[in-house]
Amino acid sequence: MATNKAKRSIHLAQPQPQRTDPMPVRAHAYRSLAEMNSGLEQAIHGLQELKKITCFSSLENLNATYNLLSRIRAEANREAMAVLADRETANARHFQQLCLESDRATR
Repeated sequence: MATNKAKRSIHLAQPQPQRTDPMPVRAHAYRSLAEMNSGLEQAIHGLQELKKITCFSSLENLNATYNLLSRIRAEANREAMAVLADRETANARHFQQLCLESDRATR
């Protein structure tokens, strides 16, 4: 005998309530971003140095790799900074609201 089961909604499809508490960005996030940039900068610098060596100077692959790494670095920074900016803006609003509430309470 067949039964008709109601389908459950997918949890992730449900609207999530807005968080009102802060979500601080930890220092390790900024350190990790700096370390990523440092590593990519070293790789980019290495490619520049290789291009100065006569036997490598005409290799188009070095230029293509240089451009690719530079693009990856820029895109990764853009994406990471957008996320960090959103989080920091939300945190600033939260703490500004707390300061305003505290000011009102002391009056």
